[in-house]
Amino acid sequence: MRTDIAHDEPSRDHGERPVRPQPAKRPFHDLPGALTRVTASDVAAGLAAHALGRGRTQFVDEIRAFLDADSAGTYSSYRRALGAALRALAATDARKRTVLLPAFCSSDFVDAVDGVGLNVRRYDVDPETLGADVESLRDAVDDDVLAVVAVNVLGYVSDMVAMRSIADDADCFLLEALGYALGASYDDRRLGTYGDVSVLNFQQGKPIPVGGGMAVSRHPDVAFTDVGREPAPPNVAALAGYALVQDPRRYYAYSRLAAEVDRNTDGHHHVTTHPDAKDGVAYDADATFPTMSNFQCAVARRVFARNRQERRERARNAAAYATAFADLPQVRAIRPLPGVSDHQWVRFGLLVDSHERRNEIAYTLDAHGIETSRLYDWPKVDADAFPGARTLQRRILPLPTHHLVDGADRERIVELVAHVCEAYDEKLD
Repeated sequence: MRTDIAHDEPSRDHGERPVRPQPAKRPFHDLPGALTRVTASDVAAGLAAHALGRGRTQFVDEIRAFLDADSAGTYSSYRRALGAALRALAATDARKRTVLLPAFCSSDFVDAVDGVGLNVRRYDVDPETLGADVESLRDAVDDDVLAVVAVNVLGYVSDMVAMRSIADDADCFLLEALGYALGASYDDRRLGTYGDVSVLNFQQGKPIPVGGGMAVSRHPDVAFTDVGREPAPPNVAALAGYALVQDPRRYYAYSRLAAEVDRNTDGHHHVTTHPDAKDGVAYDADATFPTMSNFQCAVARRVFARNRQERRERARNAAAYATAFADLPQVRAIRPLPGVSDHQWVRFGLLVDSHERRNEIAYTLDAHGIETSRLYDWPKVDADAFPGARTLQRRILPLPTHHLVDGADRERIVELVAHVCEAYDEKLD
């Protein structure tokens, strides 16, 4: 486990330089934090396929072949896909009840593990790469471990060779969570082919944002299927709306309307593409989860076919950020591990030198219509037990890389980050 992680000490190594001015806002121009291209043509093609009873079988077959898997099943939300996968693993060995999760990841994982009656144990994460802290993971393994879960937060990849070896040595399952990382490889081997089971997340912002999820198995004792389960209703309105807001001006109008509705109803009205509610999942053994619809899966096939194009666009934005931030001492880029290829760059991970400065940057970007988020910062993790995860809770800042981010947006984002860094340092002086 790493013990050399720096505390939240603001960098003072910034030299004598004037504070650069804050750039002007782009009027009626907002950017979502993460986005994948979905078009009106995709929605129309999905409707046509749905009317013909086509889409789901073809999509399942494509993903199963892509991951060299034996079986696959679709689900109406990611938590339901996780629940189905964990139930299937638990059914193979009633003696093992512990699932190892990274200390920095979505609450979806804890909810699903708890929901199926298993126990959560954590391992730490390296804040420099967002990959698993291999020594922390190794220390967490014992005879009660049913599965190790590899979570590719923001698409950043762990040392999958080491994780596979640890799972094999412990005689437990390796479950890959491919929410952000479908299409990436490690050590010339595709993610999703290291694990015994993989779970895919198709909610908004992910590389395939059509809603729902999928569980895929490469293990002979675990199988998934859509046979015997009813499909969820086609989420036409959600995906049509998702396609509609893929323009900064339309997204500006949508985000302002959603914020106004929130203020007047004390709710949260940002769209989800899942056809089923994310919360309140019935994980009990008798629960039968709906499948995805033909409509969703037909749209998903078209989006998946564009994956390499989308990845190239995001990679260009990420490379521009990395170059621009290289000379700014208060921040540093989170870098993919050596050996990763086709990194998806769904968002660009920036590590800020202090919690307070990270928050100031986030507030400033938000005021300029640039969405970011303080990822997985609650509940607080124990800084002594998991120093890497706690560092990430306090200091990570994900930046948008999607196709709506143009050169002017990149320049504005970089200038805003630099302005806050320099103004904050001047305030400290």
